Amino acid sequence: MDRVAKQRFMAIFIGFIMVASMVGFAMMGYRPEGPGPVEVPNVLNRTLTPEERVGILRNGKVIIEYFYNVTCIECLEKEGMYKDFVELKEFEGYLVLSHGTSENETMDWMLNLDGTQIDLTGINSTRGLRELFCDVAFIKPNICILEEI
Repeated sequence: MDRVAKQRFMAIFIGFIMVASMVGFAMMGYRPEGPGPVEVPNVLNRTLTPEERVGILRNGKVIIEYFYNVTCIECLEKEGMYKDFVELKEFEGYLVLSHGTSENETMDWMLNLDGTQIDLTGINSTRGLRELFCDVAFIKPNICILEEI
């Protein structure tokens, strides 16, 4: 190979490296569009789908699931307590309540970021519910942070 052929080969090689770098850099910036964040209201009168559960938990929210037998009279009071708690201004955007009646299964628990079920059967006051929520929440509202201080 003569000197001109070597220079031409090096020029093509360097050009190839430059083009490959640009393509690689462009591909790093490309992100395929996946499903966006799941948007659900704070209070739902139905069970959540698995996709909704995962989306809510990935957003750092805590889920309260409360389903009870239709014949339970005192359960309405607890359901009202959960609704009032979730709708408090301090906890807006931190909690989702899924509630209703069920013929076959009673559910009364809280789900946190890692999917752990925390039993709520012994909780009968908003204060106890707030303390438990502040303990398990990954993203804490200001009221929880102030109570820690």
